[in-house]
Amino acid sequence: MQRNLSALSAAPFDLLIVGGGSYGAAVAREAATRGLKTALVEQADFCSGSSANSLKIIHGGLRYLQQADLPRVFESIRERSILLQTAPHLVAPVSCLMPTRGLTMKSRPVMALGMLANDILSSHRNRHLDPLRHIPNGGTLSRREMLGILPMLRDTRTTGAARWYDGLAYDTERLVLGMVKAAARAGAVVANHARVCALRQDQNRITGAVVEDGLSGATFDVRAAMVVNAAGPWIGQMLEGLERPLAEPAPHLALGMNLLLRNWPITSDALALQSTRQNRLYFFMPWRGTVMAGTYYREHTGSPDDLKVTDDDIHAYIEDLNSSLPGAAITRDDIVAVHAGIVPCRKPARPDQEPALLRHYRLIDHARRDGIQGLFSICGIKYTTARGVAEHVVTTIAKRIGVAATPSTTRHDLLPGGDIPDLAAFQQEMATAHPAVAPNDLDHLMALYGTEAQDILALANTLEGPDALLRAEVLFAVRDEMPLTLGDLLFRRISRASTGRPEPALLRICAETMGQELSWDEAQIQQEITAVENAPTLWQAASQIHL
Repeated sequence: MQRNLSALSAAPFDLLIVGGGSYGAAVAREAATRGLKTALVEQADFCSGSSANSLKIIHGGLRYLQQADLPRVFESIRERSILLQTAPHLVAPVSCLMPTRGLTMKSRPVMALGMLANDILSSHRNRHLDPLRHIPNGGTLSRREMLGILPMLRDTRTTGAARWYDGLAYDTERLVLGMVKAAARAGAVVANHARVCALRQDQNRITGAVVEDGLSGATFDVRAAMVVNAAGPWIGQMLEGLERPLAEPAPHLALGMNLLLRNWPITSDALALQSTRQNRLYFFMPWRGTVMAGTYYREHTGSPDDLKVTDDDIHAYIEDLNSSLPGAAITRDDIVAVHAGIVPCRKPARPDQEPALLRHYRLIDHARRDGIQGLFSICGIKYTTARGVAEHVVTTIAKRIGVAATPSTTRHDLLPGGDIPDLAAFQQEMATAHPAVAPNDLDHLMALYGTEAQDILALANTLEGPDALLRAEVLFAVRDEMPLTLGDLLFRRISRASTGRPEPALLRICAETMGQELSWDEAQIQQEITAVENAPTLWQAASQIHL
């Protein structure tokens, strides 16, 4: 996968996608694999905006079951199974627990019926899945069983717990990157750090976009029969320059924040706990040696670029989390990283009310709504259903522009690294073939890269020194995955900065290795290191938050 801006301006495309988050990447992959001439541009790096901030859950639709929304229950179950099948290295089952209490909807008998209904509705969920990726049946635990897992609930009125299983993404950034790589391999022209300055408009038709190269500052035109605005919270900004007024404004925005915690009392299961302070559920997801707590929301005004987590946000969120579990006593010192982003939401009824996220994705056909041809906007809500939404979007667009798209194959197409017919056999073969690699390092490589870990290990064998494996990861990414900054590399390629601040020695090795490949001088190497050290996703252990 190479960044080729001249290819973007050389010839017209069937489809130009603006935004390289989960939905933009899914649409690009879907379109390219179905024969549409496709371009994808992202103003920063792929999966660096809202899609970089998630609880890593691949939902099976249990919350939709509570709302009796059966179509979306079935959709979520299907799409979760597709991800477990097509990206088995990146998505795995996780056990989830929610304490039961009382005699109403959250009682143990009612929750047992809910778990049974969920299992019946998802009875085909494990078809075609590797045994290590099967989603087990749910059920309930007795009070004694639950206290054995979490004794801190002893003084509460907990009667037990409901247990169900969902999907957990080891790395959502590489999940999105996998879709981008799949799109590129199918013929799409993709570019990060390529910002759309304006949409090109000829009377009532969008004909493409003016794009600025984030490295050189040069601008160029990209022509397309259809533009898909998948810019996430920047959707509204993308539409501001249109000559015709829009029928309705862009979605409301909210700040969403997840905290990565150390010293959480349970890491064997995910927990859903009720906050007595806000009377809402928070989830605590075990993730790569930490526990991710989420999600805190508040209304955001102004530009999505003005992301700012305040000291008040941190203080209020810690109080909420502590109210959900007696004796948890979370402090600032327990926070190893802050993940924050701007997401679309519904307008709160009151200024002091927590905003509610959109329940369903939005696909806006601006020809029908605003009389503007050649433009769709898509507002997604979760990772799980991005592929299915993309299939619908591409089918709709192909008909609109008169292109005979081939049938969709993404329900079965494996993402890069996912060609693993037997996970247990693959893990055993890798351990046997690489006895000198520490088991934890090998597990991390297999989970992050799947079969592509073999390429990294082969590259490491050609290098010398104790840091050969790390440098091999860097070289593999730089040569084939288009990182342009050290942050691109550490946060969204080799995943060495997502769970806290990297050690200075690691930063220096990665920067120098990347710099040699990209011809950086020492001044730029130091500049890149400083940018990562000050990155907003890292917790600044002080009284003030710098985001």
